[in-house]
This record gives sequence, structure tokens and C-alpha cells, in this order.
Amino acid sequence: MPRYEIKGRGKDAGRKRKRIYLALTEIEARQQAEEDGTQVEEIIELPPEPPTERQLDYAKGLSISIPPNATKNDLSDLISLKIDKDKPTTERHRAFAKVYGIETTDYIGKKSMFDHIQSALVLPGREEELLAWFTFRVYRDLINGIDKAQIDCPDNPIIKEIAEQLVNDEKIITSVRRYEGRELIWFGEQAAPDGYTHTGGSNRTTAYKHVSSLLKERVNFSKKQQIKATSPAQARSLNKKYKNESKGCLSVIFVTITIPISFVMSIVWLSQFFS
Repeated sequence: MPRYEIKGRGKDAGRKRKRIYLALTEIEARQQAEEDGTQVEEIIELPPEPPTERQLDYAKGLSISIPPNATKNDLSDLISLKIDKDKPTTERHRAFAKVYGIETTDYIGKKSMFDHIQSALVLPGREEELLAWFTFRVYRDLINGIDKAQIDCPDNPIIKEIAEQLVNDEKIITSVRRYEGRELIWFGEQAAPDGYTHTGGSNRTTAYKHVSSLLKERVNFSKKQQIKATSPAQARSLNKKYKNESKGCLSVIFVTITIPISFVMSIVWLSQFFS
């Protein structure tokens, strides 16, 4: 996040002050200083801090490739990415963070970014934004994270309408606040290609059940969007469904029959994880 050095005088004593504030914009930095009792006279945006020697040594020990001109924040995110075994974010993911006024680097991981968003939105006064973000993540879960979805951002009118409807429901808000940010990447248990079962946020909470119900009332989900295989039994059912729908086309039937269940599960899991 940008750093601003602000010079001025204390509003009460009139003494000279020089303080540094973290803010997304110069306007926000000025507001912080004024709330801090400073009569602002000069604002200077400071250059990004370079990595510390300790960071550099630690990153090298982890065999991290350090980009040219990397900042302290860049390297911090690269280290977290490695330690947490995280997945890199895309530009689309980072755009969500900017919507909520969260500055990120190009190297932030998904877990870390989702944690940052949740930490910012659980604060008092941001309930409607929190509900919109949660509703959007539930929607992404219901459609298995497919590309080119009907709803592609938390600012969608349907998402905002649901958030507005729930903003005074303390029970729902409390339920949403209990989630960790990274739990909103996906919900429930997902069978990964490596054979392990990975657990995301609970899909049995009051918030999840109520929000998913409201989404199903307002969104016309296609058959493709409604497919969600999270167990071997569901995968077998999915495979059978594809075979039945493909009757009359021998080539499609052949491909469907020969696709292993584990492969179907892997594709669903990968699409869910990278959504």
C-alpha cells in the first residue's frame, strides 16, 4: 500500500508534525491525518520500500526467484505464496480486491488475498459489502466456477439485491463473519487429483443455506451450471447423465464411457479451485 509523508501542525497545540500514513490515495491519507488532529500543509508520496536483507536471505533459502526491482511487499507476498503452498491470483481476482479498496501486489496468492478481503469487510459499517462478496462466492460455488458465467462480479444487481435484503439480518451477518477469507475460495469437500480431500468453507451454515436459496430463486441456472460432483457417487451419476444426454452421437458416447471417474472429479476440482 502506498505510503504518504504528511507535514503540518497539530490543530490543538499548533506544533509542527511529520507523520507517515498508509493509504490507497492522497485524499485518504489527508483524511487520516485530519482525523488524527493534523492541519495538513504538505503531502509527499514515498517510494515503495525495498526488500530487507532478512527477506532476501529468507527468499533465497526458499529458492524463490526474486523479480528485478521487487519491493518489500512483493517479496513478502512471494514468501507467503511459497510457505502457504498457495496459488497465484489472476488479474480478475486482484480486481475484486481493488473494488473493496484493498491494495495488492502482482504476486499475492489466492488464500492471502481472500483473507485480506474478508478482514476488511468484517469491520463494522461494511455489512452490505460483506454480504455481496459472500453471496458472489456462494454463486461461484453453485456454478462450479465455470467461465463466462451470467454473474461475473459482486456488483451484479442480483447480488446487490440479495445483500440489501439481508443487511439487517444479524443472524446471517454473524454467520458470514465466522468464515475465514480463504474458506470462500470453495465450499465443502473437494476430491483433488492428488487423491486427497480438501475442505473449504462450510456449506451447511445458516448463511450459506439462506443465500444459496435466494440465489436459486433469482438466477436461472443452466443444466451445465447445476452439475457439482463432490464425491465418487456424484461423479458416477454425472458420468451416467452425460451418457444418457449424448444418445444418438456414437463419438460422444464413446468418449463419455471411456472417461475415468477420477478424471471427471479432477476437472471439476480444478475448475472450482481456480474460480
